[in-house]
Amino acid sequence: MIRLPTMEDLPGLLRRVQGGAVCSERVTVKAVIWQGGQLGLLHSPRWGCYKFPGGVEPGEDHAAALTRELREETGAELLELGPCLLTVTELAPAQEPEAEVFQMGSFCYACQVTEAQHSPALETYEAELGLEPCWVAPQVAAQANAAALRQPGSPRWIPREIAVLRALAGQA
Repeated sequence: MIRLPTMEDLPGLLRRVQGGAVCSERVTVKAVIWQGGQLGLLHSPRWGCYKFPGGVEPGEDHAAALTRELREETGAELLELGPCLLTVTELAPAQEPEAEVFQMGSFCYACQVTEAQHSPALETYEAELGLEPCWVAPQVAAQANAAALRQPGSPRWIPREIAVLRALAGQA
Protein backbone atom coordinates (compact mmCIF):
# COMPACT_ATOMS: atom_id res chain seq x y z
CA MET A 1 0.00 0.00 0.00
CA ILE A 2 1.25 3.50 -0.82
CA ARG A 3 1.41 5.91 2.11
CA LEU A 4 0.71 9.43 0.98
CA PRO A 5 3.00 12.12 2.36
CA THR A 6 1.59 14.36 5.06
CA MET A 7 2.40 17.95 5.93
CA GLU A 8 4.72 16.56 8.61
CA ASP A 9 6.72 14.77 5.88
CA LEU A 10 7.40 17.92 3.83
CA PRO A 11 10.25 19.43 5.88
CA GLY A 12 12.17 16.15 5.71
CA LEU A 13 11.53 15.75 1.98
CA LEU A 14 12.62 19.34 1.33
CA ARG A 15 15.82 18.84 3.36
CA ARG A 16 16.59 15.74 1.32
CA VAL A 17 16.04 17.60 -1.97
CA GLN A 18 18.14 20.57 -0.81
CA GLY A 19 20.81 18.17 0.42
CA GLY A 20 21.22 16.70 -3.04
CA ALA A 21 18.92 13.67 -2.82
CA VAL A 22 18.36 11.85 -6.10
CA CYS A 23 14.97 13.02 -7.37
CA SER A 24 12.62 11.44 -9.85
CA GLU A 25 11.15 14.50 -11.55
CA ARG A 26 8.07 14.82 -13.72
CA VAL A 27 6.20 17.75 -15.25
CA THR A 28 2.57 17.70 -16.27
CA VAL A 29 -0.02 20.16 -17.55
CA LYS A 30 -3.67 20.40 -16.52
CA ALA A 31 -6.62 22.02 -18.31
CA VAL A 32 -8.77 24.38 -16.24
CA ILE A 33 -12.03 24.72 -18.16
CA TRP A 34 -14.73 27.01 -16.71
CA GLN A 35 -18.36 27.08 -17.81
CA GLY A 36 -21.01 28.86 -15.77
CA GLY A 37 -19.22 28.47 -12.42
CA GLN A 38 -18.44 24.81 -13.03
CA LEU A 39 -15.23 23.09 -14.06
CA GLY A 40 -14.80 20.55 -16.83
CA LEU A 41 -13.30 17.59 -14.97
CA LEU A 42 -12.96 13.83 -15.29
CA HIS A 43 -15.05 11.80 -12.83
CA SER A 44 -14.04 8.35 -11.60
CA PRO A 45 -17.12 6.42 -10.44
CA ARG A 46 -14.76 3.78 -9.07
CA TRP A 47 -13.38 6.20 -6.45
CA GLY A 48 -16.05 8.90 -6.51
CA CYS A 49 -13.37 11.50 -7.24
CA TYR A 50 -12.55 14.10 -9.88
CA LYS A 51 -9.38 15.06 -11.73
CA PHE A 52 -8.34 17.67 -14.25
CA PRO A 53 -7.69 16.54 -17.81
CA GLY A 54 -4.04 16.66 -18.73
CA GLY A 55 -0.65 15.02 -18.93
CA VAL A 56 2.60 15.29 -20.90
CA GLU A 57 4.37 12.83 -23.15
CA PRO A 58 8.16 13.05 -23.59
CA GLY A 59 9.14 15.84 -25.98
CA GLU A 60 5.77 17.63 -25.93
CA ASP A 61 5.41 21.31 -25.18
CA HIS A 62 2.53 22.40 -22.96
CA ALA A 63 0.17 23.43 -25.78
CA ALA A 64 0.69 20.19 -27.72
CA ALA A 65 0.20 18.13 -24.56
CA LEU A 66 -3.07 19.85 -23.67
CA THR A 67 -4.35 19.58 -27.24
CA ARG A 68 -3.70 15.83 -27.26
CA GLU A 69 -4.87 15.15 -23.70
CA LEU A 70 -8.14 17.06 -24.12
CA ARG A 71 -8.90 15.11 -27.29
CA GLU A 72 -8.00 11.76 -25.68
CA GLU A 73 -9.65 12.28 -22.29
CA THR A 74 -12.70 14.40 -23.15
CA GLY A 75 -13.17 14.21 -26.92
CA ALA A 76 -13.01 18.02 -27.06
CA GLU A 77 -10.66 20.22 -29.07
CA LEU A 78 -8.56 23.00 -27.57
CA LEU A 79 -9.72 26.36 -28.96
CA GLU A 80 -7.54 28.66 -26.89
CA LEU A 81 -4.72 28.11 -24.44
CA GLY A 82 -4.93 30.83 -21.81
CA PRO A 83 -2.49 31.80 -19.08
CA CYS A 84 -1.00 29.45 -16.52
CA LEU A 85 -3.26 30.07 -13.53
CA LEU A 86 -1.17 28.25 -10.96
CA THR A 87 1.55 25.70 -10.51
CA VAL A 88 1.72 22.94 -7.92
CA THR A 89 4.89 21.19 -6.81
CA GLU A 90 4.42 17.80 -5.16
CA LEU A 91 7.06 16.02 -3.12
CA ALA A 92 6.70 12.40 -2.07
CA PRO A 93 8.92 9.45 -1.29
CA ALA A 94 10.01 7.99 -4.64
CA GLN A 95 8.69 4.62 -5.75
CA GLU A 96 11.62 4.13 -8.13
CA PRO A 97 14.56 2.32 -6.48
CA GLU A 98 17.14 4.67 -8.00
CA ALA A 99 15.55 7.82 -6.49
CA GLU A 100 14.84 9.03 -2.97
CA VAL A 101 12.27 11.74 -3.68
CA PHE A 102 9.55 12.09 -6.33
CA GLN A 103 8.96 15.68 -7.44
CA MET A 104 6.14 16.63 -9.79
CA GLY A 105 5.42 20.07 -11.16
CA SER A 106 1.87 20.62 -12.44
CA PHE A 107 1.10 23.65 -14.62
CA CYS A 108 -2.63 24.49 -14.65
CA TYR A 109 -3.74 26.46 -17.72
CA ALA A 110 -7.00 28.24 -18.47
CA CYS A 111 -8.43 26.56 -21.57
CA GLN A 112 -11.30 27.19 -23.95
CA VAL A 113 -12.56 24.04 -25.65
CA THR A 114 -15.18 22.88 -28.12
CA GLU A 115 -18.03 20.59 -27.18
CA ALA A 116 -16.93 16.96 -27.45
CA GLN A 117 -16.18 16.22 -31.11
CA HIS A 118 -14.90 12.67 -30.66
CA SER A 119 -15.27 9.75 -28.30
CA PRO A 120 -12.57 9.81 -25.64
CA ALA A 121 -9.64 7.43 -26.25
CA LEU A 122 -8.58 6.63 -22.70
CA GLU A 123 -5.35 4.93 -21.67
CA THR A 124 -5.79 1.58 -19.92
CA TYR A 125 -5.47 2.96 -16.39
CA GLU A 126 -7.91 5.78 -17.22
CA ALA A 127 -10.46 3.29 -18.53
CA GLU A 128 -9.99 1.18 -15.38
CA LEU A 129 -10.82 4.27 -13.32
CA GLY A 130 -13.93 4.74 -15.49
CA LEU A 131 -13.03 8.38 -16.21
CA GLU A 132 -15.91 10.34 -17.72
CA PRO A 133 -15.96 14.05 -18.61
CA CYS A 134 -18.42 16.13 -16.58
CA TRP A 135 -19.17 19.62 -15.30
CA VAL A 136 -19.03 20.14 -11.53
CA ALA A 137 -18.63 22.99 -9.03
CA PRO A 138 -15.09 23.09 -7.61
CA GLN A 139 -16.36 22.93 -4.01
CA VAL A 140 -18.38 19.78 -4.77
CA ALA A 141 -15.41 18.13 -6.48
CA ALA A 142 -13.06 19.06 -3.59
CA GLN A 143 -15.47 17.53 -1.05
CA ALA A 144 -15.85 14.35 -3.10
CA ASN A 145 -12.07 14.08 -3.44
CA ALA A 146 -11.58 14.56 0.30
CA ALA A 147 -14.00 11.67 0.91
CA ALA A 148 -12.24 9.51 -1.70
CA LEU A 149 -8.87 10.23 -0.09
CA ARG A 150 -10.04 8.47 3.08
CA GLN A 151 -10.47 5.20 1.15
CA PRO A 152 -7.59 2.72 1.37
CA GLY A 153 -5.58 2.60 -1.86
CA SER A 154 -7.02 5.83 -3.28
CA PRO A 155 -5.13 7.41 -6.21
CA ARG A 156 -2.06 9.36 -5.13
CA TRP A 157 -2.99 12.37 -7.28
CA ILE A 158 -6.07 13.21 -5.18
CA PRO A 159 -4.26 15.60 -2.75
CA ARG A 160 -2.95 17.64 -5.70
CA GLU A 161 -6.41 17.86 -7.24
CA ILE A 162 -7.90 18.95 -3.89
CA ALA A 163 -5.28 21.73 -3.59
CA VAL A 164 -6.00 23.00 -7.12
CA LEU A 165 -9.78 22.79 -6.65
CA ARG A 166 -9.61 24.75 -3.40
CA ALA A 167 -7.36 27.38 -4.99
CA LEU A 168 -9.79 27.77 -7.90
CA ALA A 169 -12.98 27.69 -5.78
CA GLY A 170 -12.75 31.44 -5.16
CA GLN A 171 -12.66 32.11 -8.91
CA ALA A 172 -16.06 30.50 -9.65
